[in-house]
Amino acid sequence: MHSVALPLEDVFRRMSRSEYLEHRMTALIDLAQKAAENALAMWGGRRSDITHLCWGTMTGAMHSPTIDILLTKRLGLSCDVERTSIEGMGCLTGYRLLNIGRQIAKGNPNARVLVVEGDLRSAIGNSLPVHAGRADIVAASLFRDAASAAVVSGEKLAEGERACYELICGKSRIVEGTEHLVDYRELDCGEIRLYLHKELPNAVGIAEPAFIKALIAEARASKADPPEVTEMDIACHTGGPRVLHEVAKAADATDEQLAASWAVMKAHGNLSGASNLSVLDYQNRVVENGRQWVLCLAMGPGVCIEGLLLQRVSSPPRITESRASDTCPEEEAIEQRVSRTLRRSNSESAARTFEAVLADVEEEEEEEQEEADGITTSHTNDTLLPQKEDEEGKESACWRPSRPSPTHGGA
Repeated sequence: MHSVALPLEDVFRRMSRSEYLEHRMTALIDLAQKAAENALAMWGGRRSDITHLCWGTMTGAMHSPTIDILLTKRLGLSCDVERTSIEGMGCLTGYRLLNIGRQIAKGNPNARVLVVEGDLRSAIGNSLPVHAGRADIVAASLFRDAASAAVVSGEKLAEGERACYELICGKSRIVEGTEHLVDYRELDCGEIRLYLHKELPNAVGIAEPAFIKALIAEARASKADPPEVTEMDIACHTGGPRVLHEVAKAADATDEQLAASWAVMKAHGNLSGASNLSVLDYQNRVVENGRQWVLCLAMGPGVCIEGLLLQRVSSPPRITESRASDTCPEEEAIEQRVSRTLRRSNSESAARTFEAVLADVEEEEEEEQEEADGITTSHTNDTLLPQKEDEEGKESACWRPSRPSPTHGGA
């Protein structure tokens, strides 16, 4: 498996909405292709043997031929490859794809499933309204552009193929009564609205103990012999300090067990659905502690929880932590990213809101630092949970082709 997060340096001073959408899709495919190429190289098999391609993203747009078709051609896969494409599942997409690949491989020992997740979340900044509210600015600054990929094989490995983990079991769950906590949509006028309720991490934390218990019970029912969670590593979506603390609390785990999640989050922030395999990649190639079992957890709109239980079968070539960080863009403070967002919006009201946002960020940082018990996290990694947007934000202007388009830079 491999993950990639790259800065996108193309600068377009002015473009129409159709031109912008075309550029966005091209950049997204470029990012996904590089992640897939790296995953195929680590796997070591022949790409002509890939039987299935599972693609997922949160960067939605009406675009046909679909990205899975374009990726198939770019990667030189067989034209007979069976394709699956999912959108809108948010920050659990990577593990949902891995579960789909697991189910395919379980039914076909000769299956070779390439799973790829990619998100160009800087696209949110392109649709920032003229009268931007706090929620708009935070939403445009919260995520990073990234892609990640893995190959899932059936039981019969061919010569040259490498497997790092056995996928023991997986599970999905919709948490009742939580659908109001996440709302993400493109409005009629082209703006993107993302609403995250402040109680989201708490709701996930409350639901996770029962989910984890059910996942382990399923593993034991399949004749596997997983240890207690306290003896596992946990590869969790990099939603922010509050999310990771709630996961640790729910699993009765230590921060050391979530070392890969903390490392990726502190270095690269929230990578949306690509974070799942990015954390697992870091866990696989950097973390060395002797543990053989990994509990994978991610959350998304619904609210939904996605999980897998993995057992290591071999180790890939190890890389140092410094080299691992080189696969992603350099860390940026939230002030820099929000400042770019404001320059894009060319809005005095957004500038006034920016000052309030930074004040809130500083206050939340202090609270998170107190909770972290010595773990230092950068501005880029704080999960900022915006309140419901104000009326001014709701009535903001629609897409304007004459507005300058920003540099796509991993925001």
